Amino acid sequence: MIPELTESEAAIIIKKGGIIIYPTEGIYGLGCDPLNKSSVENIFKIKGRSKEKSFIILSPDIKYLIDIIHNEYYQNEQLLNKDFTTWLVPNNEKCPSWLIKNEMIAVRLTNHKTVSKLCELSQTALISTSANLSETPYDNDINKIKNIFKNKVDGIVQGKLGDEKKSSTIKNIITQETLRF
Repeated sequence: MIPELTESEAAIIIKKGGIIIYPTEGIYGLGCDPLNKSSVENIFKIKGRSKEKSFIILSPDIKYLIDIIHNEYYQNEQLLNKDFTTWLVPNNEKCPSWLIKNEMIAVRLTNHKTVSKLCELSQTALISTSANLSETPYDNDINKIKNIFKNKVDGIVQGKLGDEKKSSTIKNIITQETLRF
């Protein structure tokens, strides 16, 4: 059984290095503090995800990304737009190595109410990856998700999924190349 958490309870768990399931714009995500190496490694482990891949970092505000993205992008209009686009952005020198792939990190600014509240209360951005096992199809049935991750996560945050029906578009902020539609 996975405990159901309020946003405040989940924020405490995030601060302590825990892993939660939470609603996003279209799917349930697995999340943790991206600056906590042990937490991020635990998400790789429970998903069975290759460390050759990286995660998206989700935030409602650029202030939670200051320690990871290159300062040249703090005021980038495309990044600040919150249009459900995930941007590959150059990292800064403070960015932990476990978040970097090819000298870039994947970030998305969001207006999602639950995600915004979690970040505000925990004072951090969140790792965001789909709540499924790697190499298996994602299913938005919360009961199936609970069954897959029982005894593997610290709780699930109740909240409403957004209206998005597909994954976010992923674009390189330097080249403007679209990597995923």
